[in-house]
Amino acid sequence: MAPPASDGETVSAGGSAPFLEVRHIAKTFGATRALSDASLTVLAGEVHVLLGENGAGKSTLGKIVAGLLSPDSGEIRIAGLPVEIPDVQTSRRLGIAMVMQELSLAPSLGVVDNLFLGRERRSHPFSWPQRQSERAQAVEILAALGVDIPLDAKVADLPVAKKQVLEIAKALLQSPRLLIMDEPTSTLTAREKQTHLDMVKTLRDRGTAILYVTHHLREVFEIGTRVSLMRDGMVRVTKEVNGDLTEADLLGWLTDKTAASESRPARIPDSEVVPRLCIEGLSVGGDCRDVSLVIGPGEIVGIYGVVGCGRESLGRAIAGILPVRSGRMTIDGQPFRPRNPSHAASLGVGYLPMDRKERGILPNRSIRENLNLTSLPKVATFGLVSERKERSASAPRLAGLRVRYGSMEDPITSLSGGNQQKILFGRAIARRPRLIVLEDPTAGIDMGAKMDLHQIMRQMAAEGTGFLLLSSDLSETLAFCDRIYTMYSGGIQGHIDEPCPEDEERVLAAVLGYRDLAVTSRVASAEGIPG
Repeated sequence: MAPPASDGETVSAGGSAPFLEVRHIAKTFGATRALSDASLTVLAGEVHVLLGENGAGKSTLGKIVAGLLSPDSGEIRIAGLPVEIPDVQTSRRLGIAMVMQELSLAPSLGVVDNLFLGRERRSHPFSWPQRQSERAQAVEILAALGVDIPLDAKVADLPVAKKQVLEIAKALLQSPRLLIMDEPTSTLTAREKQTHLDMVKTLRDRGTAILYVTHHLREVFEIGTRVSLMRDGMVRVTKEVNGDLTEADLLGWLTDKTAASESRPARIPDSEVVPRLCIEGLSVGGDCRDVSLVIGPGEIVGIYGVVGCGRESLGRAIAGILPVRSGRMTIDGQPFRPRNPSHAASLGVGYLPMDRKERGILPNRSIRENLNLTSLPKVATFGLVSERKERSASAPRLAGLRVRYGSMEDPITSLSGGNQQKILFGRAIARRPRLIVLEDPTAGIDMGAKMDLHQIMRQMAAEGTGFLLLSSDLSETLAFCDRIYTMYSGGIQGHIDEPCPEDEERVLAAVLGYRDLAVTSRVASAEGIPG
């Protein structure tokens, strides 16, 4: 479905004046044209949502306004005045802050140091930073975001969702007049997302202009004032978010597809099959205790819980990354206790990590090399990798994953974050494993690509592959998984077979510690859970 003609950029929200205007912006990276004649207006006091496929130019546009990239041509206006933004310091002086999709934290530093890095408070140029004042501000901003993070913790030791919260807090400490948010909820759980969205609404009501890049269509209607669609480096359409706009409209513009509920295949009774994975009384590290679960052949099983519940430790123990303290695992009825990731892979386990920047990609290697990292024996002759074979094998795989790229010899960092995620997914399934552990596999992925990856997973499941899905997207977990285990404080709370969207309240209640999954709406609302 082609998007309708744009209503133009003269639309105002409640009579607000434009704070940001970008006009005819173009940007090229080598042979790749990221932006082509892109124009957009963001009004004071509005949340302008930016949608588009991976590689459409959304992040590039945001980075140009934030001073991280320079445009090849075009004009930027702030509050009606033409400006040049050659660097981040200039954008900060203009009242612009950006929450990055790829985390920009210093992992070896502590929480407070990261929040104030480059903006340390001093009484005069040669004085020591005012640490007491910084710590007080850090406590205040983290409390406002509804998260408890020890101020002296080293960022490298934090889970990725808390790192994402720090990225948001760092931007908010600047009291920006324009806040650019690039996929800010991609790794947040439902409760954390709700706190985040409430904060965005508060900033909007205070008059902050917000440019909000997302792939979550529900967020458009939750916080959006207007929504724009980007395609091929241009803003193709801008619409008011009102009662006339539907999720089906957005999905059609984005994917040329219609929404359809994904039917689950008929399940074989558990007693008739040997489980693909069986876990009994497993304990890992200090946050995963006495966990038991079963994944049958061809089943897609999800584990949902808040940050720190222990699900990541469980997934990484299965992938051979973390050692098991106690308990038992079997794959296809055979004892399974991997010594390391290579051993796990040799036993038929694939793995996709959640933090692609730190744990996934090899930034100095090409797209081709990143894609084939786990399947080199397939493209080797007498132990030597053949680049010719590798390129020949990579082309159809990249096409099947619908990766937007110039040359497969380009560094993987030349791709958008969503396209990098597709490469990691392709790597995880390359050896056709019997069991695949996926941590947030669709984080930063556009709607069309998400539907494509779901289709690939369903095809593999039909052939007997088992999946363990550790997703921060509760809607995806409910709609896609055959079974959901809820996790709280290191242990399994319960499970739901053949879940549906109506189970959202029960899952949220369980991951907050209620042992009765059939919790009432009254109890859920008392804890601030969206009903």
